[in-house]
Amino acid sequence: MVKKRNGIRVNPLAERIVKSALKVVFKKLFNIKPNMPEEIHNMKPPFVLLPTHQGFWDPFLAGVYFKPPVFYITSDAVFRSPIFGFLLKFLGAIPKTKARSDLDALKNIFEIKDQGKSIGIFPEGQRTWDGKTLPLIQSTSKLIRMLKIPVIAVVFKGGYYSQPRWGTSIRRGELIIDYKVLFTGEEVSKMKASEIHSRITEALSHDEIEYQKQRKIVFTGGRYAENIEQFLFACPSCGELEGFHSNKDRFTCLSCNKGWRINSIQEIEAEDGELHFDNVRDWGNWQLEKLRELIDLYFGTEKVLFEDDGIVFHTGFRSRKLRFLSNGCMRLTPTNITMLNGNGKVLKTIPLRNLSGLNVQNKEVLDFYFENVLYTVRDRNNHFSSFKWLTAVDYLQREKLRMNLPD
Repeated sequence: MVKKRNGIRVNPLAERIVKSALKVVFKKLFNIKPNMPEEIHNMKPPFVLLPTHQGFWDPFLAGVYFKPPVFYITSDAVFRSPIFGFLLKFLGAIPKTKARSDLDALKNIFEIKDQGKSIGIFPEGQRTWDGKTLPLIQSTSKLIRMLKIPVIAVVFKGGYYSQPRWGTSIRRGELIIDYKVLFTGEEVSKMKASEIHSRITEALSHDEIEYQKQRKIVFTGGRYAENIEQFLFACPSCGELEGFHSNKDRFTCLSCNKGWRINSIQEIEAEDGELHFDNVRDWGNWQLEKLRELIDLYFGTEKVLFEDDGIVFHTGFRSRKLRFLSNGCMRLTPTNITMLNGNGKVLKTIPLRNLSGLNVQNKEVLDFYFENVLYTVRDRNNHFSSFKWLTAVDYLQREKLRMNLPD
């Protein structure tokens, strides 16, 4: 057993058992086709693994085909789950708080590298919402330059539709995992961080929508649209931002009752009238523009931009167990988030200038820190669009309030 001063460890026997079981399960669930060159299969640690991020199981999917363990930089929120926290402890994990600087995580990374172990990093920082690789975190390239060890890129093709971020189940289609050596340790030590960043960006660039248009892979499951309102919130038919109701492969606008469905090759079809968009990427791009127009129009006022009720609030800190705070409602103005309880009493008013660490965790829970306390926001029925809140607050902080936020 490998032990470290911070308690991160891997039990070799347990790791082999878990990996063997996961290979069988993943093959059945995802129809996986790994494309791993012999030079990577035989590569000795330490090295850095850089996967794209499409699904919840990506750390396991990318690392299960390596014999030595890969220690992933993992959101500390995952460790709040007894099951996945347990699995990650066996397979190797380095907890980090998303969207905040974390010196302890950095120390752990170098400690693991010094012990000759490999490190997994998701340079996008979060799962893609629309199937296209997200802009990469700039600091990843600086870290790679300091580590001076080989780098392997991992690109998932088919993973987005196998397990879309809003999805309630896994859809079996085809999942190709491409592995490629990007840098040797000697090569990366001679490069500028900007050059490393450009190479990584090019290697990990992938658009699942375009890929699916070419391949037209059939996915089984039938519940293709369930909870899509976690991502889509603006209706192209009536222009309202009230969201949708989904059921199985259908979803309808809460304002005008216009309906759509998603078919087995993941195309959007209109039930009547104009289609507007046949994929979630283009729909998502359009709705972001609508949201920004709304913010631009009312910035400088205290108008409520939107609100959601049926919310459940918890508090905590990093990976500690969450504590229930209240049920209620949450409102957004151009300067504040206001949390109210079920009786309409204000629980907390949080100035956006003092809010940090905004991100979305597993099961589309909105997380943020205020006065060094973690607040989590969700609804009981999983219809809450954390993406809408994430996008609106991020736009307000970066573009309107001109806050200097981390990647």
